[in-house]
Amino acid sequence: LSIDSYWNCKTDCHHCYLRRLNRTWGQDLRPTNPEDVRKKLLNGLKNKKPKSSLAWALHKKKTIRFGNKTDPFQNIDNKYKVSRNILKILIELDWSFVIQTRFINNMYKYKSLLQKAHDKGILTIMPVISPGGNKDWEILERKRTPSMKVRYNIIEKCITNGWNVGVNGEPFIPGFHTLAMFQKTLQLLKAIGVKSYNTYNLHLNDHVAKRLHSIGLDIEKIWEMNKDKNWRPIQKELCNIAKEEGMILGCPDFVNTGWDWTEKTNTCCGINVPNPSRFNTHHWKRKMQKGNTPKQVFK
Repeated sequence: LSIDSYWNCKTDCHHCYLRRLNRTWGQDLRPTNPEDVRKKLLNGLKNKKPKSSLAWALHKKKTIRFGNKTDPFQNIDNKYKVSRNILKILIELDWSFVIQTRFINNMYKYKSLLQKAHDKGILTIMPVISPGGNKDWEILERKRTPSMKVRYNIIEKCITNGWNVGVNGEPFIPGFHTLAMFQKTLQLLKAIGVKSYNTYNLHLNDHVAKRLHSIGLDIEKIWEMNKDKNWRPIQKELCNIAKEEGMILGCPDFVNTGWDWTEKTNTCCGINVPNPSRFNTHHWKRKMQKGNTPKQVFK
């Protein structure tokens, strides 16, 4: 269950598969109207006979991922403040949420609001730091985002405040990122108190392939290493590294992790949230592990 403050993300990272949607949406920012969000949430709560998974999730007040297709606290939000206003609405309604953002510095400007959400037990912060660290910041994010130093500094402050924090490390790009990069990132995060990290391979579409090729990356190698037969052993090694470092690892690609690996949290992102949605592979996997047949799981 997710909310996006904007239809477009001006940061436009080279590896973002979602920007392919701009072919349909266009390049307009199209800020969300916070009052429309409020009405949607309130109507969802009042709906006594939900007929779709979305309606059911709203009625059950499932935890919301705030920032899914676009970054809610991208720099343009300093002007429009849409995310701040949506934040106020979620707090007003006591609706649990997870903020996913690279712009954790912009988010932290609303410390008092976030503290109020924390006091209500509805706040989770999920900053994004992919395995390549500074290399990713320079090449993939084109320095349009806060530096790694800034992100680590704010993450440490959030943890010191006692807030629930888990870092999103997507994507791990096979053929570009290495196991050593991954382990170093875990070690750096562990040093400031982070206990969970999320990984997933690259969502590769034609838009991403063209953009990565245009900046000199070996797209043929990435394409080959991203195939299931090559990605699976890499992902198992990532799981082993996380275990070695004592880090909880969110790993949505459950098919490739092997049935001997189980998640330790109530979401596939490696974090516990107050009211998780059940419409995802994370929960299907657990049913399979308990001996349910595919027919029973997907009925």
